Amino acid sequence: IITDTDVTRRVVAKQLAASSTIVSSVMTANPTCVSMSDSAMDALVTMVENRFRHLPVTDDSGAIVGVLDIAKCLNDAITKLERTQEKNASSTDDTLKQMASLQGAGGQAAALQALLAPLLAQALGGKSSPTLRSVLAGKPSTIVSPRTTLQETGAMMADARKAALVVEDNVLVGIFGFKDMMTRAIAKELPLELTPVSTVMTPNPESVSPETTVLEALQIMHDNKFLTLPVCESNGSVIGIVDVMDCVYASGGAEGWRSIFSSAMECDDVTET
Repeated sequence: IITDTDVTRRVVAKQLAASSTIVSSVMTANPTCVSMSDSAMDALVTMVENRFRHLPVTDDSGAIVGVLDIAKCLNDAITKLERTQEKNASSTDDTLKQMASLQGAGGQAAALQALLAPLLAQALGGKSSPTLRSVLAGKPSTIVSPRTTLQETGAMMADARKAALVVEDNVLVGIFGFKDMMTRAIAKELPLELTPVSTVMTPNPESVSPETTVLEALQIMHDNKFLTLPVCESNGSVIGIVDVMDCVYASGGAEGWRSIFSSAMECDDVTET
């Protein structure tokens, strides 16, 4: 299997020529796979436990029939839980009042907190959802200037396994991820050593406060289909960047999310019946 992250880590950072590098020399050989007949729960937990973002799915004969994407699985699970809660909320006045009180600024994040907190309480040992400041403590930053070349940017991204944050005069002006490297640079055959990151970055990305909780960050990612979130102080100074897997591990890891996946699958059963 080969992913956009692999392209940055094993092609760009190694300064290989993408046009003449064969896939087999940079792919992950013999990747873990799951069968169509395997438990969906086991497949999802395997992805979380091993930090797999993608997991190939085979049929009974061993032929590849698809690929599971962890971000899509998380989004789907949260969406199913939200829809079930909304449906159940219509059954009692008390629940309606509770949901109404969660509307307005920060309402969706509060709703997700109310929805997921009971499921994660055991995994977190009764503690509240950690903030992004605590999640980022001690983590390497991937800050580059608008003039940094794609070659240099890719090397930094490969080392940290994080998207790059483009900062000018201490202000976040852009973001450049692994998918961007593959689709906007490698696929376009741009000269990496001559192209500044500012020409292919996503400008003016949304950012969040370091006091944002992990569950709030998950809600923002879910609502906007983001895979990453820049984190900045109120004065604009950049703290770092978190991704979906950071949030998963900070909010219970495999065991915490096992209960969420299980609840989401139960929602499917109820819907089908």
